[in-house]
Amino acid sequence: MSKFEKYLESKINQVKNKNLIHLDNIFTHAELSRLRNNSISVVGTNGKTSTAMFLKIFMDRNNISSLLFTSPHLVSYKERIESSEEIDFDEFYQQIKFFENKNNLELGYFETLFLISCLTFLNSTNEYFICEAGIGGKLDTTSILQAKTVVLTNIGLDHVELLGDTHESILGEKIHISNSIENLFNGVSNTELNELINQYTHIDNFYYLSQYCQLNDIDIDKLAFNEKNYLLALMTFKTMFEELTDPIVDFVSEVNIPGRFEIIQNSPLKIVDGAHNLDGVKESVKKLLSDYEFPKYDVFVGFKVGKSYQEILEYLSSIDSLNIKLIEENSFFLQESFEILSNYLKQNNIKFQKVNLDYFSDNKNPSILLGSLYLIGEYKKRN
Repeated sequence: MSKFEKYLESKINQVKNKNLIHLDNIFTHAELSRLRNNSISVVGTNGKTSTAMFLKIFMDRNNISSLLFTSPHLVSYKERIESSEEIDFDEFYQQIKFFENKNNLELGYFETLFLISCLTFLNSTNEYFICEAGIGGKLDTTSILQAKTVVLTNIGLDHVELLGDTHESILGEKIHISNSIENLFNGVSNTELNELINQYTHIDNFYYLSQYCQLNDIDIDKLAFNEKNYLLALMTFKTMFEELTDPIVDFVSEVNIPGRFEIIQNSPLKIVDGAHNLDGVKESVKKLLSDYEFPKYDVFVGFKVGKSYQEILEYLSSIDSLNIKLIEENSFFLQESFEILSNYLKQNNIKFQKVNLDYFSDNKNPSILLGSLYLIGEYKKRN
């Protein structure tokens, strides 16, 4: 294990990042300017990683160099930073440590890897920095980019304790990932929210996925989440690089985004999906039931502490073809107590079975594992 890996590992239990007002001090004015002009901030409730990954694939296929920052990772922290050039994670170790000591602060895990990704981009010849936001917008670590280009995937109820408990308040947080947006690529399909987005004065140009679909004779309401993410990335790419002859074909069905409705096995069917809020779970189940025709499915679930598990479990229990398998305690990082979850299920007369994570691998029935990206990551580490 390298010095950097030991240093990063020491931050694993530091789940809160509190150094936003200091982070841009690590960069020069020229570096901040390059980050602002060349970054594409991807923000929203669901689909950020998929959209960012699709965008990078489009750039790669057209020989446009880019660095991609996503989170969280599933198995290794190295998954978070993908570059057209080789990455030396140890290269900026001393610079990060010096910055901490000089400013008398301790960076969090997310903050550290985000700054590493910025420094890697600035010290490369990559043309674009595609950056997935964390959970927020206005107060998100990645907001120091103040990117001119922003991609908004969608708005749903998640992290309500931090972002507010209405779609409007969450939108207000997300849309201010940058205070001066030249181009907003908007995947939100809700008419009321789009009317509100139209009123924001810090945005110069608006591009709507709903309009893009209309122009291309696509029924947006019939699209699965991953298809929307694909088209949002495609709209963004085509708008940014209008001068390119478009060699892109429809390959959304060919791309398996890790941990996002990822097909692990076909016989018996096994799918892993990091959906962890009601909207995401609904979309995953909708896709499962539309793509396959089995009479019954086993749904293996586990949740991170703080998630709104009640509404998800209630929704899953309302579908007759789903059998709930509740993952036992201490199976993954920051897991919600099995006792809390099982008590809720019992009190509401919802049938379930207690299982360990390894049972998902051995199960002979069509099955899906969902509820947390940490859960998906732990499964992948074991397999």
